[in-house]
Amino acid sequence: MTLRRIGMGALLAWVVAGPAGAADAADIQAHREVLDNGLVLQVVERPALPILTVQMGIRAGSRHDPPDGAGTASLVARLLTEGTATRTAGEIADQIEFVGGRLAAEAEQDFARVTVTVLKRDQELGMELLADVVRRPAFAPDEVERVKKEVLGEIESDEDHPDAVAGKAFDRALYGAHPYAHPLEGDRDAVAAATPESLKAFHAARYLPNNAVISFVGDVSVEKARKATLAAFGDWKAGEVPFLDLPLAAPPQGIDLVTIDRPVTQATVFMGHLGLERADPDFYPVIVMNYILGGGGFASRLVHEVREEGGLAYAIGSGFHALKDPGDFVVRFQTRNPAANQAIRSVLDELRRIRTEPVEDGELADAKANLVGGFPLRIDTNGETANLLTFIEMYGLGTDYFTDYIDKVEAVTRDDVLRVAATYLHPDDMVWVVVGNLAEADVQVPAPPDAAAPDAPAPAEDAPEKAPEAGAPMP
Repeated sequence: MTLRRIGMGALLAWVVAGPAGAADAADIQAHREVLDNGLVLQVVERPALPILTVQMGIRAGSRHDPPDGAGTASLVARLLTEGTATRTAGEIADQIEFVGGRLAAEAEQDFARVTVTVLKRDQELGMELLADVVRRPAFAPDEVERVKKEVLGEIESDEDHPDAVAGKAFDRALYGAHPYAHPLEGDRDAVAAATPESLKAFHAARYLPNNAVISFVGDVSVEKARKATLAAFGDWKAGEVPFLDLPLAAPPQGIDLVTIDRPVTQATVFMGHLGLERADPDFYPVIVMNYILGGGGFASRLVHEVREEGGLAYAIGSGFHALKDPGDFVVRFQTRNPAANQAIRSVLDELRRIRTEPVEDGELADAKANLVGGFPLRIDTNGETANLLTFIEMYGLGTDYFTDYIDKVEAVTRDDVLRVAATYLHPDDMVWVVVGNLAEADVQVPAPPDAAAPDAPAPAEDAPEKAPEAGAPMP
């Protein structure tokens, strides 16, 4: 029986997923080298199953959109698999489907990525398709128009979803002139104005080997991965990557309230401000602090106080979106329109409390255990590991990240949590976005408290231990 013909789709799905909990972060050894044309090669060998995932990451995310071209990076990424100089979109789809493989491309804020997954025996075809779509996309006028219509439809559809409306308004208010202010898909005018020529220009400027990383995860050796990469990308010429001079967002001063009237029974609320860069060493104590605050699901303070004790929201959470430039910190929730002010006050109380009072030993232990225990879930499959390898390279985290993450989370102390809470949480300087029935959700900005939180918190004293609670969000 051959793997190629009998139950191929189901088999590949099982092989890609693998057995739950199979990956052990501490055991992963990532190889990294830089090829002559500047392309970074990373390899994680997993020979147990005959499967291979290869991902190309390119510094060509929405952060790199032209000033008048919001959505360009996303359009380029979406069109990579919609036809090349040698293959139509249908031929690309047929060839990858014939071997039961997968090929996909997408853009994020700081980078784009193209991923191919095939059985080991089909590695040559997988690499051929990957090289073709990355290096030689056609941007055919009919395909460009078709994808633009899809994107414009998605933008219009978002207007019917309060969460999407609130999120976009929050980003615009927070980031100002920085490209993080616009959504990945761009805006109507910029998308409508995009042309094959503008997309080709973006691709030519950004899709360069010295601006990219290729990561292999699966049944392949470093030597074979290097040989395959040189065969597919060895003649890819390096170029000069355009200098990116971006205006950094200014932190809010006071409360910037944005209200959007909608005939809905519940108000959607976003409250936040600028956070930190992903490369900041404070990232680790920050995610531990945020787990306790609002990132730990039912184990978090916001869920306990706002949802369970106050009955003010069905779902609530907080998070830091750390990026190449400072990303955001945001608390988001939905509440009954008349309860909006009360829910906001409850959130502010928790922000101020974690800035001024040491967390309990049990809270800290629970947060660290869940973050460390959940880390292997991020690398449980070849695809997830390839995603993380791209992430590591794009943010300069180093191939020791697989052990560094665990070590640095486990090293966080109560003093660290108090320090970063006081440093990175600013309850009196925030953007608030409220989407709801404004006649019922008459949101008022309260006066700041008389006593500000201390700039330099005192060391934590012993506190009674609290039993760990359940909850395991992704770090």
